Parts: sequence; C-alpha cells; structure tokens
Amino acid sequence: MTFAAIGRKRRIYGVDFSGAKDAGRKIWISEGIVDGDGLVLLDCYPVYELVPYKSKGRDVCLSALRDLIVSDPQSVFGMDFPFSLPDKVMSGEDWYTFVENFPHSYHTPEDFRKAMQATGGSNELKRLTDAEVKAPFSVYNLWVYKQTYYGICDIVNPLVASGHICALPMQVPREDKPWLMEICPASTLKSEGLYMTYKGRSEKEKRTREHILEEILNKGVSVPEHIQERIINNRDGDALDSFIAAYATFRSIATLDDIIGRLPDIYLREGYTFF
Repeated sequence: MTFAAIGRKRRIYGVDFSGAKDAGRKIWISEGIVDGDGLVLLDCYPVYELVPYKSKGRDVCLSALRDLIVSDPQSVFGMDFPFSLPDKVMSGEDWYTFVENFPHSYHTPEDFRKAMQATGGSNELKRLTDAEVKAPFSVYNLWVYKQTYYGICDIVNPLVASGHICALPMQVPREDKPWLMEICPASTLKSEGLYMTYKGRSEKEKRTREHILEEILNKGVSVPEHIQERIINNRDGDALDSFIAAYATFRSIATLDDIIGRLPDIYLREGYTFF
C-alpha cells in the first residue's frame, strides 16, 4: 500500500499553532476525515476545550495538544509552525541532533531569536522551502519566533524523543504512528489565489472569511453549517487558519509518494512545507 493510500485512511487534523502565553485561546484545531475524493470536517475548536477547567495557559495547552497527537496512531496532523531552521544556522547538525539539542541550546524564545540574528546576520534567512512556498516570514521573524521556538521545543522535541510520531519528510511514515506535517496556511492561500486580509473585527474581514471558506468548500470539502458559523465568527482568523491547515494536509497526502525518500538532503535538515 502506498503512503498516499495509508494517509487517506487517517483522521486529519489541521492545527493553527501559537506560542503566546494564552496559547489555549489562539491554538485552534480542525478535525476531519477523507470521504471518497473529499474532506469532511467533523469539528473545529480551540485547544483549551481539551483542558480541564478550560485553562488557556501555554504549558497546559501544549501538553493537551501532545496528548491529542499521540492518542490516535491513525492520524495525520498538519502543524502551522516550522520543524527546523535554515541550514546556515544549524551548525552542521543533522535534523535529529538539532531537535535533540534545541531545548538545551536556547533556554527562552528571546535567546533563540538573538542567536539566530547573531548567526544569520542583518538579513533574516529563509529555508529553501520557505522561498518555494512563498512563506511570509523567516522562521525567526519577530512575528513567528515564539511559534517556532515552542513548536520545536514543546511538540517536535518530546514527541520525536519518545518515538511516538513520525515527522515528515525527515522520518519515513509508519502505519502504527501519527504523522506530523509542516503546513503554512498563508502559502496554501497564495497557491489558491485567496491570500487576502481576513483577520479582524470589521464586516469586510468577516465577508472575506466567508469568501475564503466558500471557495475551499467548492474544492471538495464538506463542513456542517454550525462549524462554518464558528469559523466565520472567529474574528482572529485562527479557526479559519486551522481549517486551511486541515485542507492543506488533506490535499498534500496525495503527494507523499512523490516526496518521501525522493527529496534532496537539504529538506531533510531544513524541513519541508506541505501546502
């Protein structure tokens, strides 16, 4: 059975990630299944709904996200954060060594960003995959460095160290483990000609969220009306981002057999963005 065929049988999760102190409010998860040639969305919710007492604190919510990931070996998670760094700032380490050493190399997000700036120079470096998918920012840009830091430190590091997951394409997908794929919703929207301002409280931004959702629904995605309303009414756009991540994960599954084991080594160090 091919990787794509195995992936189509898995439950699909799109995760809009955050490294904010109140990450439980910002991290949204869209959950779906493949039905025929389409994706059926089953739920869309903030991660704090998985936490006792609905705590929105970062540590407890990242722990809940890890628990969700390992709870279903027949799943694939599209995660909206980088799994690695530009090759120039990795000190020659392979990806496994880099992931293992990351929490010890950078004790805070600020340490991480300062080290990247010192090593990378005045121009923020991008990975090859960032350039190819037209990612808006470097992985250590002011807007995303905490996302990168906590994603690698609190999600990728412990789950790789425990052997509980397969992070693609650096690791070969296994049938008995959850799969993690790096996703960039902005890149997905650019590829669909839908990259526009949709985060905000105005009626115009709400209409834009409605438009983006409708356009993706026309591509073989089914979303119950009450979930559509929740996505549209989330003013920060995090619910929509998680939905886009799920859609990107769904459509990327079909490409796995052309990617796994076929990419140049640079992607196995720097990571690869599925979009």
